[in-house]
Amino acid sequence: MERKSYYLIILLVALVICAGVFFYQFNNDVATFMIINETQVAENGSFAGMLMDAYSYGVANQTVSYKTPDNEIVNVTTDENGEFKVFDVKSAGDASCYSDFTFAGNGKYKGCTYEGNVTVTK
Repeated sequence: MERKSYYLIILLVALVICAGVFFYQFNNDVATFMIINETQVAENGSFAGMLMDAYSYGVANQTVSYKTPDNEIVNVTTDENGEFKVFDVKSAGDASCYSDFTFAGNGKYKGCTYEGNVTVTK
């Protein structure tokens, strides 16, 4: 075999290895983060958020949980764009914020938590 053929084979093997590593990293244990569009919302209003992966793509059909002002844990599911909405927000006495927005993660995506709160104003 000629010397050029060996170089071509080595180059092809390196290309396959690089493609495999990229594919594995893109599809396993991808980091996620969450954004919320409001920090304050009027009572009976609504707000939205988005669950995104490290490549800035929305993460579809995943469960996001949060705590209401009366300490009830509620689950919502992201849509095909990774967005979720909370409608008809209420305050409960002195407590007036939605908090602990959490995505638990799964085999493909790592979990994440939104550190802020959404305050309900009257």
